[in-house]
Amino acid sequence: MQKISGQHAFTLVELLIVAGMFSIAITVVASLFVSSLRIEKSVLDTKTVLGQVSYAMEYMSRALRMAEKDINGICIGSKENYEVGPDSITFINALQDGACQRFYLEDGKIKFNNGTEILDLTSGNITVENLKFNLHGESQMDDFQPFVTIYFEAHTKVSPVLAFQTSVSQRNPDIKR
Repeated sequence: MQKISGQHAFTLVELLIVAGMFSIAITVVASLFVSSLRIEKSVLDTKTVLGQVSYAMEYMSRALRMAEKDINGICIGSKENYEVGPDSITFINALQDGACQRFYLEDGKIKFNNGTEILDLTSGNITVENLKFNLHGESQMDDFQPFVTIYFEAHTKVSPVLAFQTSVSQRNPDIKR
């Protein structure tokens, strides 16, 4: 700072240095703000995935718990409790008047066919991949209660791919006596 006839003034170099430091500070603050917005969007998308997956898992678990053996072979044909496909499971729901029901993956959504209509258990906001149903204890020659393990992965365009798994056993015993 130079003194000119009793007044204080800044030189051009001092003003340029202060302006440069101010622009660097503003750039850092703006990039932190943009970064925090991206993180918030990712967290909200992950929350969306978790909410929809929680609903779908609970819905499937409740229905699969009430499966019963298809004695007449009208739904499954094998006279078993469940019929597992590459990305589907079919069963008779004892709680809903013996309705033949099916959960399956189509167009990135988990769908449910209850015999009268097809419902989407997940929305188009998330993408579901690799839906698998593994069946254990279905044979009448073992002493195991049948149970189904459900596995799939879900994500949005922004959120990471999250894997989900649960196992569900039938409510009514179905073991040899």
